[in-house]
Formats: sequence, C-alpha cells, structure tokens
Amino acid sequence: MKETQVVVFFLNGMPFGADAEEIEEVVRYHALHKNQECNEDKACSLPCMEGYADVRGNMIPVVNLGKYLGLEEAAVPSNAKIILARADGNLAGFLVDNVTEIMRLDENSIKKAPGIIATPENECIEKFVVIGENLFPVIRFKTILKRK
Repeated sequence: MKETQVVVFFLNGMPFGADAEEIEEVVRYHALHKNQECNEDKACSLPCMEGYADVRGNMIPVVNLGKYLGLEEAAVPSNAKIILARADGNLAGFLVDNVTEIMRLDENSIKKAPGIIATPENECIEKFVVIGENLFPVIRFKTILKRK
C-alpha cells in the first residue's frame, strides 16, 4: 500500500496538512521586508501578501495562508513558521501558526475533497486526511502558486 508523508501545520487553532513532496523547507518566522506595494497606505498585489522573507540572502515572497483561505485574522504567534514551496520554478513562503509533525499515512487515510468543497475559491483544497473521527484539509501549494 502506498504511503504519503503529510506535513501538519496549524492556522487559527485548526489543523491543516500539505504533501511533504511540495515543501522545500520550513523556516522560523522573522520580520518581513515590505515593499512599496505592501505598506499601510496601499494594498499589496495580493491582499494576503505579507512581504518578503530574507532566506539565506534570497528575498522570498510570503503569503499569509490564513488570509488566503479567508480565516479570521489573528496575531502572528511567536512560534510561527514559513513553509517554503516551489511550483514551476517559483519559490514562495506561506505563513502558518506552527508546524507540528510529519505524518506517514496510507492511501486509505487520504480522501478526495467532496465536490461541494472543491470550488474555485477553495481549489487549493483537493484532499482531506481522515484519522478516526477527525479530519483536516490538505492544502496544495502548487495550486496557490499557479493562481498568482
């Protein structure tokens, strides 16, 4: 039976997952650089764009994943992380509250999202992890990166 590794992270106290194969690395959150588009007077090109993280000398755009998903805005916790993901050669960071574990799951624990959830607004949620009575969505970062 095929196994999948899912990185588990939290947003506003709720668990989410992402396929480990989509993630390059996870780094600690640190103060982000803002550009002219990302200041208090102007909206960013993406409302969920927080700024840029300096990761070993590379300026990486950072998306607030909670805002992107339409979750209630909350303060950035001290243990926040930035998940770095790449699609079509483009690297971006996704701000999350915390990354807690990497789970090894068999294919029976991962279910396709029902059609009612798989709408254009939620197209980055293609699957759910189901463990007993608990379930949480699996985010596909490549879908978000291609949408930008």
